[in-house]
Amino acid sequence: MKPANRPVTARRSVLRLRALAMAITLGACAGAATAATPVINIVDPSPVNWLSITWNTMEELVRVDKDGRTVPTLAESYRWVNDTTMEFKLRKGVSFQDGEPFNAKVFRRSFDEVQKSVNPHPPGAFLNFPKDTKLDIVDDYTVRFVFPSTDSAAVMKFRGMHVASTKFWNTNGFKNKKTGNAEGNW
Repeated sequence: MKPANRPVTARRSVLRLRALAMAITLGACAGAATAATPVINIVDPSPVNWLSITWNTMEELVRVDKDGRTVPTLAESYRWVNDTTMEFKLRKGVSFQDGEPFNAKVFRRSFDEVQKSVNPHPPGAFLNFPKDTKLDIVDDYTVRFVFPSTDSAAVMKFRGMHVASTKFWNTNGFKNKKTGNAEGNW
């Protein structure tokens, strides 16, 4: 049964395009599966494709559930130690897509990489942690943040701080190949 407002030829064209896109995707996946190092080709020219990439390949210490409550994700739990210190117990048994295990050392790399940028977040600098924020590794699965002053937005900032594997940061991270930096690029 054909849709009332759409001619059959237009519908067939859409179906052919979808089939072609699927074939290209499957071919790319098959090729990547046989390669020693998988290759990800970004075909979405949208300036906001970083949203899809980060939401589907990155994780954060916390997320927000459907009711607007903050829930731990990479963190097992978190607590305020005092007005300027926050501690996270990291979830054990988590691995990245490349097989690297998640721990405090790997988390530190993500934090350090994000802190290098003046304005890494496209939504704005309000998501940045102050440059003099300190991150202490307490043990393999505990990290402690010491903020220069009380930061009532800290939990929201952790929702926006993407955590990636060492391989991600070693290859290019969020850096723009033309500019060599990650300013507002992700």
